[in-house]
Amino acid sequence: MREEHLLMPAVANRPLAGIVVLDFGQVYQGPYATLLMAKAGADVIKIEPPQGEPLRRRAPPGKSTTFPIAMLNSNKRAITLNLKHERGRALLFRMVERSDVLLENFAPGVMDRLGVGWEVLHPVNPRLVYASGSGYGLTGPDRDNLAMDLTIQAVSGLGRGDRLSGRAAGQGRPGGR
Repeated sequence: MREEHLLMPAVANRPLAGIVVLDFGQVYQGPYATLLMAKAGADVIKIEPPQGEPLRRRAPPGKSTTFPIAMLNSNKRAITLNLKHERGRALLFRMVERSDVLLENFAPGVMDRLGVGWEVLHPVNPRLVYASGSGYGLTGPDRDNLAMDLTIQAVSGLGRGDRLSGRAAGQGRPGGR
């Protein structure tokens, strides 16, 4: 018996066994959500543009990937699709017909501009769960503001060092340094 079988139950025994997820997640938010789905037994198919997702492009010179992209995309299959071309969209439509979930965390409106948003994909597969994540939501005055963890921390005030240390704003570091 291989050691990983001791750590993870057989796929058939996991709660999302039999669920097919199309993963358009990028950087951390989306890939982490689909990593959890994959660990729960879902068949997750990571879909990237031909040049790769942004986190992949952060690899140091001479390296093909980074630890975060390898970790966040473990237990997944992967393909590239060029959704800016009709053939890429046609291939996606065929995949959507046989999928249960599509997850994306692009800026609001990107999937619509590519011609593969909810309004287009829903008729292809009416039972498809279309999950979309963004920093500030899909509607409202801040919808077009891009956000990642550090952005949200800064906007909320959590990113201020004095808040985390308990010191009043403007005070120096402990010990007078």
